[in-house]
Amino acid sequence: MKATKLQVKIFADNLRLEDIESFVPVFHRWIRDNVLDEMVIDVADYTHVPGGPGVVLVGHGSDYYVDVADDRPGLLYSRKRALPEGAELVDDALRRALKATELLAAAAELPVKPVFSTQEILIRVPDRLHIQNDEASFDGVRGELTAALGRVFPGKTFELQREGEPREPLTIRARAQA
Repeated sequence: MKATKLQVKIFADNLRLEDIESFVPVFHRWIRDNVLDEMVIDVADYTHVPGGPGVVLVGHGSDYYVDVADDRPGLLYSRKRALPEGAELVDDALRRALKATELLAAAAELPVKPVFSTQEILIRVPDRLHIQNDEASFDGVRGELTAALGRVFPGKTFELQREGEPREPLTIRARAQA
C-alpha cells in the first residue's frame, strides 16, 4: 500500500459521550510516563464540540483519539508520518491501535472501563492523492488488509466492505466472521 496516512478504529460501544472527557488525565499520564514507544506531546479536549473528535493524544508520528464519530465511540489511531513500508504499514497500525485499547481498558483513572471489541474494525486511508475511494483502490488493498488482519488477529476471518462516497477517503469496515 502506498499510503502516506492510515487510520484504524476499534469500537467501544459501552462508552457514552459524557464518559469521553475522563480520558484526558489518562492521556496526560501516557505522556508523563512514556507509556507508548513513540513521541506523544499534547492532549486536546474537543468534547465541547458537537460531532468533534472527542479527546486527542497528539504525537509526532501518530495521534490517538477517543472518537465519537457516527455515534460509535472507540479508539481511533491515526498514523500521519514516518509510516512503515509494505505489509508492515497495516500490521503496525493495527498493533498500535490494539495496544492502546488494552492500555485504556486497564486504566485505573477511568470511571467507566471501556470494553473494546475486535469484531468490527474501521480502516481508513485519508490519502486521496494516492488511494481513492473506489472499487479499483479497494481491490488493490483488499489482499494486504486481509493478510494483516489475519496476522494481528490469528484465528479470525474478516469480511471487508468499502464504504463512503468517492469524495471521501477510502474507508473499509472489517467484520469478523463467526
